[in-house]
Amino acid sequence: MKSAVTQTWENAKKISHVQPRTGSFYYGGCGADLYAAVRFEAAAGATGNDLVALQDEGAVLQFFRFSPGTGWQFVASDSFPATNDCAVVAPAALASEWNCR
Repeated sequence: MKSAVTQTWENAKKISHVQPRTGSFYYGGCGADLYAAVRFEAAAGATGNDLVALQDEGAVLQFFRFSPGTGWQFVASDSFPATNDCAVVAPAALASEWNCR
C-alpha cells in the first residue's frame, strides 16, 4: 500500500525518489473506499528538483483515496502552515482514529 500511494504522489507531482516519512503514514477504510494520509521525505537518489518539491509540500500531509475501479488517487495537500486536518478527505471517524483533527 505504501509503495502504491508513494507512486501515485510521484506521478501526480512529476517527481521521484521520495518515501513516506517514518511514523507519518496513516491509512484505513470506510465501506469499499480506502484513505491514506502521509508526509514524504527524500529517498536515495533524490535530485535537486525532488528536493525543491519536497521543500514546498513534503512537510505537510498529502491525502489519497482508493476506490474500486479507479485505484489510488491523490486528492489534496494540507495547507501551509499545516492544519493536520485529515477529516478534509477521510471520514471523521477515521480521521479521529488517526488522531488528526
